[in-house]
This record gives sequence, C-alpha cells and structure tokens, in this order.
Amino acid sequence: MYPHSGDSITRRDYMTHRLGATVQCLRFLESTISHYQTHYQKIGTDTGEKLHASFDAINQVSYCFDNLIFNLASLSDYFGNYLGLFLYGPKNQTLKWNGFVNKVTADNSDDDFLRIVANENKYWFTKLHSYRGDIIHRKAILVEINGFNNTLFMPHTVDEFTFTINDSLKKYFHIFRNSKENEILYCAKSIWLKTIESLTTILDASENVIFDEMHKKTYIK
Repeated sequence: MYPHSGDSITRRDYMTHRLGATVQCLRFLESTISHYQTHYQKIGTDTGEKLHASFDAINQVSYCFDNLIFNLASLSDYFGNYLGLFLYGPKNQTLKWNGFVNKVTADNSDDDFLRIVANENKYWFTKLHSYRGDIIHRKAILVEINGFNNTLFMPHTVDEFTFTINDSLKKYFHIFRNSKENEILYCAKSIWLKTIESLTTILDASENVIFDEMHKKTYIK
C-alpha cells in the first residue's frame, strides 16, 4: 500500500460511479426513443396529436442525449481527479480534466505520456467540453425527426419517428463529419465509445509514468 491509497480507491470509485451514470444515460435514451416510436404508431390519423407527440419527443430525446454529454464530460473531470492523485499526489486530486492536462504539460518528464494526453485532449476532449459548455450556457441543440421540420409555422406530420442528430453537432465531433450515419442512438454510442477509448488510452499510458518519489514511499509501521 502506498500513502493515500485509500484516497485513490475513493477517487476510483467516484470515477466508476460516473461511468455507470453514462451507461444509464444510454439506456434511458434507447428506451425513450423506443417509447415515442411505439406511441406515435398508436396515435392514428389525428394531426394535432401527432404534432404534439413530435414536439414532445424531440424535447425528451434531446434531454436524454444532453444528459449523456453532461455525464461523459463529468467522467473526464473525475478521471482528472483520479490520475491527478495517483500520479502527482493528494494535492492534485481536484484538478478536473483541464487542470490534469495542464499539470501533465507543466510537470511531466515523460514525453510519450505528454504526447498521448495532448493528442486525446486536442482531438476529442476539447470538442466534448466545448459541446457541453455550449448546451449548458448558450443554446439548445435539439435532435431531429427525419422529415419533420419543427421550425415551420405549420409543420407536416411524418409516417414514423427516426431520430437524427442536428447537423451542427458534426461541427463539434470529427468522427461524424464524413459519416452519413446520423441516427441519434448510433451517434450517442459512438461518442460514448470514443470517450471511453480515449480515457483508456491515457490510463494505459500512465502505467509507464515514473511517480513522484515522495508520493510512492511505503508506510513504515
């Protein structure tokens, strides 16, 4: 056992808790999509009810998607807490994501680890946090129903619900820019998977980092 091993375990558990929340968000998104698709098919020919269901579905599915993004960004902050403590000692267990990146940049002598962290931050986490910041502070980026234009004064109904991402989302996440696959659940799972892969890449690389000598002294009884 190293000093502060208890704190490391606590931070690890916090991180896995947040990871669990992201999985729950995916499940809620999938069940919400399924619910509205089934509900819409049962409505019949009532145009007013169909329009009401369309607007409601757009909002509810958007809420679920937003919650996934919030929790993924939060997961990266928890990850920064955990590795900040694990690599740099207890004074660095509240770094969050950007603080962790800055700490690695300023203090790390391992060029490979620095390169990996900088690369994952530049090409993924800056995009994730930028999107999270915009939907929290600036604007609503709503999912869409294929064929349904919710900006028209008199929108027309569609035969069935197929939920897709808003085109503006492709400006944030490079993995979608050249993809023709816009279905919302596919995109949500892709964002989740890319985030987990990026964190795993950094976690694997951290095993080769030389710890601060004061931090890894064992307890002497």
